[in-house]
Amino acid sequence: MKPFYASPWLAGVPGLMLILFCPLRGARADDYFNPAALEFSSDQHNAADLHYFAREGGQQPGTYPVTLLLNNRVIDSRDVTFVQGKNGLVPQLTVADLSGMGVNVEGFSAFSHLKKDEAVDELGDFIPDASTDFDFAHQQLNLSIPQIALKMKDRGYVDPASWDEGVSAAFVNYNLTGSSSRTESQRWNATLLSLRSGANFGAWRLRNIATWRYDLVSHWQSQTTYLERDLKTLKSQFRVGDTYTSGDVFDSVQFRGVQIMSDDTMLPESQRGFAPVIHGIAHSNARVTVSQHGYVIYETVVAPGAFEIKDLYPTAQSGDLDITINESDGSVRTFTQPYSAVPYMLRQGHLKYSLSGGRYHYSGSNNLRSPEFVQSTLFYGLPHDFTAFGGAQLAQNYHAVAVGLGKSLGDFGSLGTDVTVARTRLPQGQSSRGQSVRAQYQKNFASTQTTFSMASYRYSSSGFYAFSEANAMTRQAGYVANKRSRSEISISQGIGDYGSLSASAYVQRYWRSNSEDRTLHLGFYSNVKGISWGVAGFYTDSTRARKADRAVSFNVSIPLSAFLSDSAVSYSMNASNDGDVSQQVSLSGSALQNNNLHYNLQQGHDSQGQNVNSNGSLDYRGSRGSVSAGVSHDRHSSEFNYGLSGGIVAHANGITLSQPLGDTFAIVRVPDTADVGIQSSSNVVTDGRGYAIVPSLSPYHENAIELETETLPDNVDVELDGQTAIPTRGAIVMADYATHVGNRVLFTLTWQDAFPPFGATGKIALAAEDKNSSTSGIVAEKGELYLSGVPAEGVIEVMWQEEGVQKSCRAPFRLSAASGTNPVRLVPAVCQSSTGI
Repeated sequence: MKPFYASPWLAGVPGLMLILFCPLRGARADDYFNPAALEFSSDQHNAADLHYFAREGGQQPGTYPVTLLLNNRVIDSRDVTFVQGKNGLVPQLTVADLSGMGVNVEGFSAFSHLKKDEAVDELGDFIPDASTDFDFAHQQLNLSIPQIALKMKDRGYVDPASWDEGVSAAFVNYNLTGSSSRTESQRWNATLLSLRSGANFGAWRLRNIATWRYDLVSHWQSQTTYLERDLKTLKSQFRVGDTYTSGDVFDSVQFRGVQIMSDDTMLPESQRGFAPVIHGIAHSNARVTVSQHGYVIYETVVAPGAFEIKDLYPTAQSGDLDITINESDGSVRTFTQPYSAVPYMLRQGHLKYSLSGGRYHYSGSNNLRSPEFVQSTLFYGLPHDFTAFGGAQLAQNYHAVAVGLGKSLGDFGSLGTDVTVARTRLPQGQSSRGQSVRAQYQKNFASTQTTFSMASYRYSSSGFYAFSEANAMTRQAGYVANKRSRSEISISQGIGDYGSLSASAYVQRYWRSNSEDRTLHLGFYSNVKGISWGVAGFYTDSTRARKADRAVSFNVSIPLSAFLSDSAVSYSMNASNDGDVSQQVSLSGSALQNNNLHYNLQQGHDSQGQNVNSNGSLDYRGSRGSVSAGVSHDRHSSEFNYGLSGGIVAHANGITLSQPLGDTFAIVRVPDTADVGIQSSSNVVTDGRGYAIVPSLSPYHENAIELETETLPDNVDVELDGQTAIPTRGAIVMADYATHVGNRVLFTLTWQDAFPPFGATGKIALAAEDKNSSTSGIVAEKGELYLSGVPAEGVIEVMWQEEGVQKSCRAPFRLSAASGTNPVRLVPAVCQSSTGI
């Protein structure tokens, strides 16, 4: 349900009073009433100091917890002090506050007379056309600031001051799988438990990955442990422990040590990756539109003269950009700027780096060399769509240096080349020198729907060893079959509305060996009116295989929504090079209200009909984890398998179970309110204590965490139904929702044989440890006071000012059992002086 304070019913009480006692709006006049003109039908003629309410939306000055919005965009939540201004309450925001919100205070001379900690009363007196709007009912303060008065920021910019390090907490992400198999002669069980656990302390993140396996004997292995934090000023991540080097210049290797490397997710989206700078000339105040593949990806207004656009979001890695200039006189000019980018290309002036140092570690063997080493890489975006890069690897037995250059060639795609020179000290004592040269090409031909996702070729001389190859050599082995050449290509060709043809190939050859690794894939895939189908061929051969594998497959999936919702029937056929042809028919789909339950039934057989197999599985995905079970049977064996996965989060307020967790996630708290749904998080609801986990958030981005208010119980209201979280990488953020749990009551208060003064404020007096926040209301002429979240028993605190003196009274109450269907209870209460209770 929606928050009740936003309902028309609640607005009716104070709103009705304003309608009854305010004159009609006149031309060029604000709504106003004279409190002295009020006449009361009751014996109580005193009224609270009402001049604050004389104007529309008026409220008493004070400090209120508010949600801050800048041009209708949420930027913060904080306590703000309000004072009476010319037209109502105005916030007391300092010059430093405004600057932190992105207001260009240096650009307006009126601010120069104020100190940074001095409050600004009327914002419009300092910035023309600026204003503030305080929505008291929703406790929201919106600052309306002209765009020209804001600091110039890249699109998608998020102020680092708003990045949230999160709360201190610990978690375990688990995935348990097991099976029990039986054949005619034997039976065996196998279990695998994978754990990814961590703990957060301020900006530091401790992480561990471990596995436990049981198959006749028990095996425990801790694979990776590291401590990490971000370095905001450097836009980088610092890590110490077990990790991997970056793989953009040299092959990635595992090591134990220290690493610092750039984190592009800290940059605005419009400054990540590579996108070209667009130059043009406008003859008037013109609107410039940039489109790609028929979709508008950018639009702005430019002044007459030369312009450049350099904050495009990275889209496809290649493709023509269509630029349209709409002049103010109605004339339109267009031109096309083709571009492509190999993966490591950067925008002009941008830098990316990594620095790693420690001891080489290969978990697959204890017999390899494990020297200490240092690796550094650097990328820099140059003018004219060039990107220069390089790196070095230094160890006692190995030295390597690499340099390279990437270039967008416009209509002809993009090309990147690099060369690596290495010297290796072999186990026998002699040295080996060699070079490795690599070329990469990428291009999207929009007119023919042809995409070269990547065409790459690397050639290495016989004396060249990669760092991992150099450490794989032992005195006993003498040498390893180091790589000689590697070729890769991936092509996709669209065929109108009929589908797409894709092909990929990979070939790697070795020195001192006649064997090679080869992989080839060719396929056609289509989707027509919801029916998807495809046919593909595969070829695989490797140095470790006894023979090459060749296979052809065909599959088709037909939805059955007309007969069975959220389900489909599928058929697949696979033919291998040994002459075996297998066929499978399956029925799959989902059930229950939120599609929590997924099922799959499958029947298959081979070409000889000798091996008929049957399979069935169920997978339930709930708010606190997932559980699965399945059975399979053929003429040789029967098997039962099961799985359990999810997360366990330990935080200051207890333990909460969740779906499988990402590295960055949120704890949602709706006190003592169960089964409240979270938007954009499938099957996530609060538990019995009111806690839920949003399992994955994007770091350094704005993430909306919104409640499904229709799932709130009738006796619960929330002050806000949505929040914005901007977590750092690996953060566990808290989204805390203040609730008003209880009844909705229209009290009729009496005081000293009459009524409390009209315009007094009343609220429920709460104990300091109470988890709820208290709503407040305004006392009407005959003592009417509406409040939500009212407990079954308590005290109402009523306050008002009389001739500048603060006065108050307290009204104890106890609600009787509810009767009827009216959601609002009508309750009388007697208000007594505070000293009398």
